[in-house]
Amino acid sequence: MTRMKESSIDWIGQIPEEWEIVKFKYLFNTSKGLSITKEYLVDEGIPVINYGQIHSSLTKQVQSCDDRLPFVANYYLSKKGVKLNQGDFVFADTSEDLEGAGNFSTRLDSTGQLLAGYHTIIARLNDYDEHDFRYFMHLFDSLAIRKQIQNKVSGVKVYSVTQGILNSIFVIIPPKNEQQKIADFLDKKTAQLDKVKALLEEQIQKLKDYRASLIYETVTKGLDKTVPMKDSGIDWIGQVPQEWRVKPLKYLIEFKNGYAFDSQNLTIEQTGVKVIRIGDFKLSGIDFNAALNVFTSLNSKLDFYRIRKSQILIAMSGATVGKISFVNQEPNVYSVINQRVGIIESKISKWIYYCLSTDSFTSYIQLNSNGSAQPNISSGEISDFKVAIPNDVVIQKCVKYLDNQFENINKLIQNKKKQIENINKQRQTLIYDYVTGKRRV
Repeated sequence: MTRMKESSIDWIGQIPEEWEIVKFKYLFNTSKGLSITKEYLVDEGIPVINYGQIHSSLTKQVQSCDDRLPFVANYYLSKKGVKLNQGDFVFADTSEDLEGAGNFSTRLDSTGQLLAGYHTIIARLNDYDEHDFRYFMHLFDSLAIRKQIQNKVSGVKVYSVTQGILNSIFVIIPPKNEQQKIADFLDKKTAQLDKVKALLEEQIQKLKDYRASLIYETVTKGLDKTVPMKDSGIDWIGQVPQEWRVKPLKYLIEFKNGYAFDSQNLTIEQTGVKVIRIGDFKLSGIDFNAALNVFTSLNSKLDFYRIRKSQILIAMSGATVGKISFVNQEPNVYSVINQRVGIIESKISKWIYYCLSTDSFTSYIQLNSNGSAQPNISSGEISDFKVAIPNDVVIQKCVKYLDNQFENINKLIQNKKKQIENINKQRQTLIYDYVTGKRRV
């Protein structure tokens, strides 16, 4: 039976008696990635991993040959301290949600050039001969480490991870031979779980693609495929039924920008005015109960920004610029939007919502958004987007059809997401138990 000792560190608890705990700074050297923005990216050059890739598809592992990586000019090879070696860790230094604080990637390969890009922190082992970097790859993915980071980050709208935060966390160190055993075991077990997860994610994507095709066909062609058609004059719309009109949104909507709340007044207390941010946008709608609060007296100024039933909320900046959510029912608490969220109101709001749910609107936003690290879109640019408009009877039939289809598809997606959530929990428990020595290989 393994003899255990108290670590006295939150989220670590007991560890085997012969294991050590030291601060991150005594094992790793840290440095910043390139101080550039996305405008410095080029079509060909040296692959680079930025915080965006870390938060999305490349989290945990990356190789120089990955075709999902963007590029920078060869000039940046001359910059000191930004080249990634095999076994180097690269952390995202900002996150739009607390859960993402501590996200990282590990370089697995040893051939080819790979650079750390903007909003990243490089962490390199002082002595690779004494340690197996694969063990630390699993350790950094465990609650034992991630919770330490998340408890130290600062911010409300954006959470910042600094070199100082990384250097202050405590790291668990088994003997090297046990590091290797743990890494071999977890490599195999997590790969099995990741394979099942990848299959579920593929199924979700197919459902999303099907949903997107339903939206496009319905908001551009309607349900009656026998009616005469005409050219809309708009590339993304193509042909539309002869009786339909094409109009810019500015003739169909009213737009409100959000209120610039002082972040110091935001709190996680359960009383007060709910402030809806981009992170509160969910597939099922807005999670009003989970939103932050602001302690401000209810006045006419705030009332202008109040969220009501049948409004469309849209993200005006950030990585998810253009993301939308429909308010299906009157909020159960007094809720307002912050400055990075806009409100769209219309007599045909649900139809507009479906028009904005098309891949074409997403492409339009990407084309017209400006900014470097924080892309943004203006109300004027949104208002210039053109949509096809049938008569009220057709709108009602199409909306009802899409509502029913969406409900069924979203249920399937949610079920598969729950399965993924269970796999993630199983994965997290597995990693935690072995990197803290509560279970031994």
